[in-house]
Amino acid sequence: MQTEGTVLSGFFDGLERSIYVGFLAAFIVSPLPLGANRGWAFLALSAIFLILLAGYLLVRWHRALSEPAKIQRRFVHWDDFLFMFAAFWMWLQATLELPAGWMATLSPVTLDIYRSALNVLQPGHAEHAFPISLEPGKTLDRAMLTFGCFAMVVLMRALINSRKRLVQFCYLLVLSGVFQALYGAMMVFSGVEYLFFVPKKAYLGNATGTFVNRNHLAGYLEMTLALGIGLLLGSRKVSDQARHHWRGILTYVLQTLLSPVAILRCLLVVMVIGLLLTHSRMGNAAFFNALLITSAIAFFSTRQFRRPGFVVVILSIVAVDITLLGTWFDLSQVLDRIENTGLDHETRDEVVQYMMKMIPDFWLAGTGAGAFAYIFPKYSGFVGGFYDHAHNDYLELLVELGVIGCIPLAGLVVLGLLNGWSLLRGKDSRLLSGIGFASIMGTVSLLIHSTVDFNLQIPANILLFVTLLALPRVARQALNHRHVNSFEDYAH
Repeated sequence: MQTEGTVLSGFFDGLERSIYVGFLAAFIVSPLPLGANRGWAFLALSAIFLILLAGYLLVRWHRALSEPAKIQRRFVHWDDFLFMFAAFWMWLQATLELPAGWMATLSPVTLDIYRSALNVLQPGHAEHAFPISLEPGKTLDRAMLTFGCFAMVVLMRALINSRKRLVQFCYLLVLSGVFQALYGAMMVFSGVEYLFFVPKKAYLGNATGTFVNRNHLAGYLEMTLALGIGLLLGSRKVSDQARHHWRGILTYVLQTLLSPVAILRCLLVVMVIGLLLTHSRMGNAAFFNALLITSAIAFFSTRQFRRPGFVVVILSIVAVDITLLGTWFDLSQVLDRIENTGLDHETRDEVVQYMMKMIPDFWLAGTGAGAFAYIFPKYSGFVGGFYDHAHNDYLELLVELGVIGCIPLAGLVVLGLLNGWSLLRGKDSRLLSGIGFASIMGTVSLLIHSTVDFNLQIPANILLFVTLLALPRVARQALNHRHVNSFEDYAH
């Protein structure tokens, strides 16, 4: 007969597996409802991660009671506090009402705006305390999304605890990118263009997948392509078989064609087709520049990336994707858009000019996360149409969060890149080196793209970007490799 302890252990083991499945399902679903760029979608996504985290804490509590020796000493790393600080700062922007005297020091322009509004709406009424955010409801939404991303990172470290799960997770993200690319291409080639059960009204003739904006699909594919390339590099096998003889060469070629590596390469081709069909100028430029930058970093960082096999893989990606696919899938349209780009054709440069006027007024405490669209018309004079985002993530984050909120986020990006570089330089595992490559490449690509777009305002892309930053630590932990002589010391 089973004892009560055995039954409970079986129940909690099953609960942990269910939480893992739900965790993977959340990533599959996240880009489907318009990139989760609707209030109900990203709030539901955040709630799912928080509920899953609560369930995992219950599992962990049971294991702490039944198997205390197996519980790792560390669960929350100190860099998590940077994440939590950013989330709590958004929450404070929305909920903390400061006395007028304090507001006059922290954000005098915000105080003037509130007082002007009160004079119109409630003449003669004197208010003595004001929130930092000019749109507290939107700021609370962003705080909830950030808490959800934090829960996701904690779940990543807790649930991806083996090589099998690490590879499953990475391939799941790659397949999500493949689906988006296939869906976008199908819509373009068929002429029947839909988003997620919603007829498409903008960017007709361009692949957008289930995203509204083609640039956001491009941003998503940049990151999933980076993961695919990392897996490809991590799957390279050094064969001891002599290939100088024609039989050895033929055997090696056939083994390669029939191996999972060939299938992965085909998946990369599909995603590159999708990226090209977005006709996103900066999306394509960011991807190829990030590939070359990361390849250079890898080449000069460690000897294993100076081998001919690595050079062949990178050159094949560049040559095949640009030459062959560019001919078949109209790379010329992307090149034409880049050549015809000019300040006289673009209004985004004007937005940047208006943003530069906003920075001195909100540089310290910000306008409140998500408040850009409500304050920008004051500086643009309602000229040039409605802008809900700045088309420059760096300026928008600085204006909304201020220096106080941006410093911890910048710290997280730097730590993620350093952890990726540490993994890239390691000699213990090709898979770990490949994931380090993927983390750096995907991060660099989106950082480049963010100079002219707002991918970091789209919840599905935020989720994947944060995943890339957290992945090096998760991968090292999953394979039980300790860091050796690397900058990862700063992350502990």
